[in-house]
Order: sequence, then structure tokens, then C-alpha cells
Amino acid sequence: MDTDSTYSALALAISVVVFASTEIAASSIAMAIRSHVGILTLDRDDSTSRLAPLLKIPAGPTAPLRLVNLASVAAVVLSTSALVSSVSGTRWLLIAIAVAGMLGLLGLLLSICRSAANVWTDRIFAFASPAARVVSYLLYPLLILQSKLLKGFKASTEPDNGSSGELTLDVELGVAPAGEPLDEHEVRMIRGVVELDTTIAREIMVPRVDIEAAESGTPVRVLAEQMVAGGHSRIPIYDVDLDHVKGVAHARDILQYLLNDDQNGGLSVGSVTRPALFIPESKSLEELLDEFQAKRVHLAVVIDEYGGVSGIVTIEDLLEEIVGEIRDEFDVNEDISVMKPVGNNQYLIDARMSIDQLNEDLHSSVENDGFDTVGGFVFDRMGKIPGVGDTVAYDGIRVEVVSTVGRRLKTLRVTLL
Repeated sequence: MDTDSTYSALALAISVVVFASTEIAASSIAMAIRSHVGILTLDRDDSTSRLAPLLKIPAGPTAPLRLVNLASVAAVVLSTSALVSSVSGTRWLLIAIAVAGMLGLLGLLLSICRSAANVWTDRIFAFASPAARVVSYLLYPLLILQSKLLKGFKASTEPDNGSSGELTLDVELGVAPAGEPLDEHEVRMIRGVVELDTTIAREIMVPRVDIEAAESGTPVRVLAEQMVAGGHSRIPIYDVDLDHVKGVAHARDILQYLLNDDQNGGLSVGSVTRPALFIPESKSLEELLDEFQAKRVHLAVVIDEYGGVSGIVTIEDLLEEIVGEIRDEFDVNEDISVMKPVGNNQYLIDARMSIDQLNEDLHSSVENDGFDTVGGFVFDRMGKIPGVGDTVAYDGIRVEVVSTVGRRLKTLRVTLL
């Protein structure tokens, strides 16, 4: 291989390395922006402080690395052409085939780099953020030009109302679009609104075993006593069993019947029910909110894929996804999302705690494949009805059954290994 071939091969190798490095770095920054765990937390950790300066880069946080990435692609094409020419002469067909093959390899390398960035986002981000800042200083004039061109294009094609992606990014970083800091409650509310279309009814419903309902033959007066005892303003009414919900009884209707005529207290509750709203488990909260507003109802019965009742969702459950826990004088003083420390890296939790909440609190990566709660995770891993003292281990955590109610898990102890 002559000197020209050596230089061309060296340039090609360097260009490929630069392409891979910048693609991994840019992908890790982009994924860090979208991450809810470990990087963009509300306590302004060190990762957030590293990310904040990147937001000031003209044309976006990943723009500097993308420019270098584009330049490296051009360098790959040129060095490939030079290498083929130095070996076989100026044969355009061979050059075209070689360039096309190299671009195909770059496409494969692109997917590998993005997969690597997805797996090691946190580690790569620690090195990628300083690199992006250094490159942004070196390419600042080009970034300014790119930013102005992009703004001009956006202004000519769409109104400047911001995008949901920009809003999500601002919320994750704890700042308002205008730049003012947001407190934790405001961040939770805005995030809840943004995530309404990705959260489904099954994730927030009151499960079937917790539903307080009444049989259609129950006397009105008895149902009134049940409502007072449970603090409910609406109760599902069923025939035979809970899979045959007939409607919903409202406290207002019950009270009106009792006030109008004392004799009405003996009537069955089936005569005062209103039609129930039935929804599938997969209905998004955004769609459910629209349906609640359109049909002017506050309770929906959730149906599984087999037509059975799997739970109920109320307007209060939906609002709690936006503003957080809502409690009144009838609510029991318990919060299933709270982890109670009981020792070194040990916590007591309610088995109904969601997998997402567990992952957020412990920075774990338990997958909610077919279940939504930590109790469901224990059932899935054990493959049997768990008993007190049974344990399962997964991805650096151990879950032990502390107490049960019948076949249902009540309290769990989670230990970080």
C-alpha cells in the first residue's frame, strides 16, 4: 500500500471513529433530556447542572455534535473515494459501490451507537456534555447561523406557540417556558397533564377487589347507610355479581328519595340507579377526561378483554394524576406511594404501590410486563400464591412478603442488595 492509500485509510478510520463517537454522545444527550430517572430529577442534581448549559447552545443541545457528525460522514465519503482511487484508479463504478457500501455500514453503525447510548445513557452523558460544550464554543458562528435559519423556517411554516416536546423539556428541567423556576408541585401538575395521553385507565383504577358495590335488590335506606359508612357519593349497582353492573347509585338521588317520602326507604336501589359508563382498560386518561366531560359523569366501570369488570375509575382518580393525592374527611390516612424506611436499605411498602413509583424511588429497572403493582410483580416472579416470608430477587432488589389478607398481598419489605 503506497503513502496515499495509507493516508486515505487512516482518514477513513478516523472519520468512522469520529462519526461513532459523536453519534453516541448526541444520542445520550437526547435520551438524557427525555429521561425521568437519574438525570433530570427535581432536586437539581449534578447531571441536571451539566445539562442546563447545553440548553443555551444555539440550535439545540445536540446541534454541535450533529454538525461534527455530518462533517465526519462527508469525510468518510471523501476518504473512501480517495482510497479506492489510489488502489484501482479513477473507476467511478467501483468508487460508487465502495461509497454506497460504506454508507450502508454507517447506517448499521448508527443503530449500534444509539443502542449503546440507550443502555449506558448516564455514563456516556457524563462525558458527552463537556464535549458538546467544547464543540459548541469552537463552532459557535455556525451554530448561530443554523439557529437563525431554523427559526426563519419555523416562522414561515407554523405559529410560534412552542411545542409539546419543548414544554416537556422545560418541565423536566424544572423551569417554565419563560425561564422562571417551577416548584415541585407545579412540575408534578404539568407533567401529569402532559402524560394524560400515555397513561391508561388500568394504571389508576380502583381494582375489582377494592370496589364497594351493592346488589340491585338492596333497600334504599340500607344503601344510604352503606354510603355514609364508606364515605362514597356514588356506588356501582349490580345484578347477581359484579360482572353484571346495572348502573350507578348517586347519594343525591338516594337522599332525595328519603326526603320525599319515608316509605321510599324500603324501595330497592335498582329503581334509583343511573346508567353506568363502561370503558376498556386501555382507554387513555385524556380520552377518559373528554368522555367524563361530554357525558357529565364522574365514575366509569373498567372492563377487561373478556368483558368482566376489572375496576372502576372516578374523576377524583383522574385529577390525582395531575395534582397529586386528594384527601377528604372520609379517606383513611394511608398513602400507598410512601416507602417507610425500616433499616439499612430496607423499606416497607404497600403491595399496591405501582412499579413506576418503585423504580422512581429506588432508581431500579423492574419491568411492568403484564402487571402494574409491586404485588403483581411478586406474583409473576413466584408463579404461585405467595405467603408470608416468601422472597423474590431482581436487578439489585429483594422483595419479601410481610403480611397478607387472604390470598392478597398487603405489606412488602424491599431491600436494596
